[in-house]
Amino acid sequence: MTDYQFIREIKEFKLDHFMAYMGWIGNKPHKIYTREDPLLFFVYDEYTDRLFEFKLRDSGSLNKATIYNCLVKAYLALPDREI
Repeated sequence: MTDYQFIREIKEFKLDHFMAYMGWIGNKPHKIYTREDPLLFFVYDEYTDRLFEFKLRDSGSLNKATIYNCLVKAYLALPDREI
């Protein structure tokens, strides 16, 4: 499983400033975004309109087939997602 480190919740954001990455197929409630750093990923929760930043711990473990599930699992493991 790919391991992600939680960085922070981003309180003020415009999704236009992020690059869409995964989550639109199948109309999923969590969307994944990226930015310039290829190790940074952002989980956007459509239900709560909140954005959380994660960093991939090991660049060698990047596997696109499992990245969505691993990121969402890391997000859902946050205590009440209220950081």
